[in-house]
Amino acid sequence: MKSFWFIVYNILILPLMILASTVLSLFNRKIKIGRAGKKAALRRVEKFAARRQEETSLILFHCASMGEYEQIKPILSVLSAEEAELLKVVCFFSPSGYENAGENPDVDLKIYAPLDSLRTVRKFLNLLQPSVYVISKHDVWPNLIWSLYNRKIPVILINGTMPADSFITKSLIRHFYRAVFTCFQFIAPANEVDRIGFVKICKQHVPLQIMGDTRFDQVLVRSLENKRKDILPNRPFEKRLTIIAGSVWPSDEEHLFPALLELLKEQPTLFLIVVPHEPGEQHVSQIKKYFAGHQHSSFLFSDGNFKKNILRHRILIVNRIGILANLYGYCDIACVGGSFDPGVHNVMEPAAFHMPVLFGPKILNSPEALELVRREAGFKIENRQEAYNMLKKLCREPEYRKTCGERAFALIDENSGGTQKIADKILALVKNKKR
Repeated sequence: MKSFWFIVYNILILPLMILASTVLSLFNRKIKIGRAGKKAALRRVEKFAARRQEETSLILFHCASMGEYEQIKPILSVLSAEEAELLKVVCFFSPSGYENAGENPDVDLKIYAPLDSLRTVRKFLNLLQPSVYVISKHDVWPNLIWSLYNRKIPVILINGTMPADSFITKSLIRHFYRAVFTCFQFIAPANEVDRIGFVKICKQHVPLQIMGDTRFDQVLVRSLENKRKDILPNRPFEKRLTIIAGSVWPSDEEHLFPALLELLKEQPTLFLIVVPHEPGEQHVSQIKKYFAGHQHSSFLFSDGNFKKNILRHRILIVNRIGILANLYGYCDIACVGGSFDPGVHNVMEPAAFHMPVLFGPKILNSPEALELVRREAGFKIENRQEAYNMLKKLCREPEYRKTCGERAFALIDENSGGTQKIADKILALVKNKKR
């Protein structure tokens, strides 16, 4: 069956994907940047391979974007501490991941993931010769997986997600992905729901074990880092009640913004931080005009001069990517976007800062959001009136707000510890490969 899907993928599916990417790159800057990055990746790998000592083991990590990279950062740190000579290469599919990852002393090379053609994959693996290939969460490329399997290089998936309603679990597509996932040596699902999803795909062909989700460890690490790293100088909101609307889409804004306007009238010391999911110039300008139309001035993160601007305005609009998780540390209440469409974003980041979390109705993609609701630490709102009622209660009742925040943090604290287990698994595979 693998041979059948190998032929279908390389003769039909992959050429269509390459054609679509070529056409879309003419109109989409992000796709264009990604294609250029992939082309340059092999040249960077060649230079890296020329400097590498042959006997040094190398782990190759794959991250779709920034969120998946954040999940492997604690693992990279543990691996560096326990095996200083071990090389770690991280490849990204998305420009938003590659461009915002920054420098990391635990990463020896950061590159774009190669094009999934047989020729490119062959050259890529010949140059890097990894001991283990680790995928963070999702984003599986068939030719790369099949090539690694044929070379007897272990492939593992960590923090693996496979929701019950995933299109991958549907009949015909499931058979295709079974031909890919059965080449994995090991899969660590994020939770029991995901484990059941992987059973549908893999049946009994691949070992599945829930080892803990490194996202819990990472958000704890970031919350501690935030105490030492001031994104905003001198922690300017410490004496003001601050609500953050994080990673919001226009569909979220439709319900949240009217509620926030009412609260601005009622709470004279209230301060708002708005972080749009796509902080493009046009969208940011629309948000600024919306609040100005209701007699509320705002300033942009890029304006700087925070101490002065915070005294002049009551709304900060963040037009920078990659700092949301740190900004939560300045706030008292979080509203997390994506939850009116297409699905709630990361609720763990604000929970790690002892904050109650609000979100819209679309939360089935996030087991953590469901658990926050169960613990009465997160609150699902269906419309602007419900948003206003819940936010007003949290603003007016500081003890209740504090209790909800402690319940939210407890979820993070109780589920931490997966990083060491996964790092141990990776190191065991590296040592076994050396034999």
